[in-house]
Amino acid sequence: MAWQYWQNLGVNRRMEFVGLHHAYHGDTFGAMSVSGESVFSKAFQPLLFPVHRADSPYCYRCPLGLKRASCNVECLQSLERLLETRGESVAAVIVEPMLQGAGGMIVWPKEFLTGVRELCDRYGTLMIADEVLTGFGRTGRMFACEHAGIRPDILCLSKGLTAGYMPLAVTAATETIYEAFLNDDRSKAFFHGHSYTANPLGCAVAIASLNIFEDEGTLEHVRKLEAQFRKRLDRLHGIPIVGDVRGIGAVAAIELITENAGYLDRIGPQLTRAFMDRGLLLRPLGNIVYFMPPYAITEDEVDWAFDMIEDVIRNV
Repeated sequence: MAWQYWQNLGVNRRMEFVGLHHAYHGDTFGAMSVSGESVFSKAFQPLLFPVHRADSPYCYRCPLGLKRASCNVECLQSLERLLETRGESVAAVIVEPMLQGAGGMIVWPKEFLTGVRELCDRYGTLMIADEVLTGFGRTGRMFACEHAGIRPDILCLSKGLTAGYMPLAVTAATETIYEAFLNDDRSKAFFHGHSYTANPLGCAVAIASLNIFEDEGTLEHVRKLEAQFRKRLDRLHGIPIVGDVRGIGAVAAIELITENAGYLDRIGPQLTRAFMDRGLLLRPLGNIVYFMPPYAITEDEVDWAFDMIEDVIRNV
């Protein structure tokens, strides 16, 4: 959509994309291309198109060697340098706002997200927010972009829209982008629809899910979960194998110190088995244990799950 938007406007020079390190956007070739280099896409590298890559604010593993207390979002500099040199050729910058998922459950300072929006505006390029993971309350706001008070040009949504009961995705765009496709010239239409677009059952489930947000105060419950998660994460700080803990909304992550950190770290399957032995189903991202439960979880269930996580980390 971002590519064709510029083509429809006759701006043929904007044909490049900027993604972030540690990004993950999906499994189609385009989505793998804008994702960071990882085991997920390595086998398909010859089939992917080249993408400019900027730093993301992975504070625990800061590429600039800065400490959290001294970081003034200097990691935006790499994006700024890219846009200074290639800005007139960039069709869009794509990000996972506030929380990079499969790349390590990396939680951002909101100032970084604000900076991305400002740089896209300054250099006249589009900003795509991939909120497939973060949308519909996962970070404590209905959409993660709200943490920074910004609005993307294109917004990708799924998962939480139906709470996972039915597959359904939504791509939202600004009026400006919509109007670029609204034309008597049918060659400018957006042809990439799908056979089951607006599936009635999927849409009905989405409406039911959205009604629950209003009727049951789901966002308020998520904020209570966040406070409980933070208390339990604080208890893990002193364990020698724990390098970092981080969380946002209904997401908690514990990064363990291992020799071969990453998705293929052998500790991941060991941890999975240990959790399963205790009746808890978790799937660590290698050395990163994350807890991302359904919003309906109770306070007692949260404490039980964290008790199991703490037991495994201390003893396995």
